[in-house]
Order: sequence, then structure tokens, then C-alpha cells
Amino acid sequence: MKEILIRLLKKFGYRLTKAPITLNGLKVEHDFLSRHNWILKYGIETIIDIGANKGQFAARFRVLFPDAWIYSFEPIPEVYDQLCKRFELDTKFQAFNLGLGKHSGEIDFFQNEFTDSSSALPMKKLHKENFPRTSNEKKIQIKIERLDEIMKSIVSSSPMLIKIDVQGFEEMVILGGKDTLIKASVVIVEVSFYELYENQVFFKTIYEHMLSLAFSYHGNYEQLVSPVDGCVLQADAIFIKENV
Repeated sequence: MKEILIRLLKKFGYRLTKAPITLNGLKVEHDFLSRHNWILKYGIETIIDIGANKGQFAARFRVLFPDAWIYSFEPIPEVYDQLCKRFELDTKFQAFNLGLGKHSGEIDFFQNEFTDSSSALPMKKLHKENFPRTSNEKKIQIKIERLDEIMKSIVSSSPMLIKIDVQGFEEMVILGGKDTLIKASVVIVEVSFYELYENQVFFKTIYEHMLSLAFSYHGNYEQLVSPVDGCVLQADAIFIKENV
């Protein structure tokens, strides 16, 4: 009977999907845990979330690693406030209202109306053509620091996971954080295959940086596909430390 029902639904363009489940107060896909077995085995104790936005990544990985310390970096003041509010009851969470880069100081930052697309780099036409809702932005000043310098004041333990999602500014974060990155077991970093932001680097450059730090590429965690022609614009590339 079940197979007959499924065939009938498919015939009329419908399909059965399992309902989301709730883990640690967060609704996730029914297969969330099984899809993350690859990283659960590392027993992550410290998570560095660079480009935290409202804490989407941190919330999902808090489900996976309930006892890990999470350190999140978000430069936009009002988004930082939302991030802090989301984790106000989490005693092993700390947020920093700043960006990370190759040098310390202050820089111009392009705050997008769709805050996920905000960047230290000007947005290219291709990005706006694919995602029209990102057309409006304003320039603000933000403080940036080097990851290696910040980590001197942070108590962290291994194994460590570092996530970098800063809309084209990833290379600058890496260059300012090599001493920290080399201590990580897993790094998830956003890479681009098309120029969505001015003067950004592409996958090959990020790959070479990570290779030089003794990481190997292990595929993509997620991908951003163009709604215009279906090409892969960006991906969250997984790099794992060799011999971990």
C-alpha cells in the first residue's frame, strides 16, 4: 500500500519527505546527525566561527558539539547584537564585534541589506544579477584584528574546527591567522569559482594556502548554485589536517 501511495504521489508531482526533528532546541533535517558523522568522530572541543552573521552555523554545530567552546566573530553591530541575543544562555559561547584580516586597524565595510552578503570588498554586478535582493548596501567602518593576535587572549583546546565565511575576504583572514589555522583539525572555508566581489581570490588560491598548512581537500559542505544558469558560484570547502 505504501509503495502504491508513493507512486501515485510521484505521478502528480508530489513526494514524501520526513519532518524535521528538534535537537537541543533547534529544528534540523531528520538525517542531520547521520550526515555529520564524518566530523563527529573528531570530537571537536573548540569552534572558531569567522563571519558568524546571526549564528546560523554556530547553532547547528552547537547541536553536534554541545560541550565545545564557540568563539564567533561578526563585525556589523546590529547583527552582532542579534548573535549575542541568540546565545545569551550559552555559557560556552563568546562573540567578538569585529572582523578578521591580514592586519589590525579599521577598514571600509559594505553592509548589505541582506546581511549575509556583506563584505569588506565591493560587490560585483554578477552577484546582484543572480541575487537582486543584495542590490542595496551602505558603507560603514569596522575594526579588524589578526586571528593569531586575538587567539593569544582566548583559552582554546584541541581538536579545533575553524569556519571562515567572509564573502571574498577569506585569503586575508588566512594570512592573518596561519599560526592558529595550523593547529586546527578541520577548516571549512568559503571558496568562489566566479568573481562575486572585487579583487577576491578563487578556489585555487585558497586550496594552495591550505595545502601549505598541511591540510587536504575533502569536498564541499554546502554549495551556492546560480538561480540564473545553475552553475556553482561558491562552496564551503572542507579541509582536514593530514594525519589527524
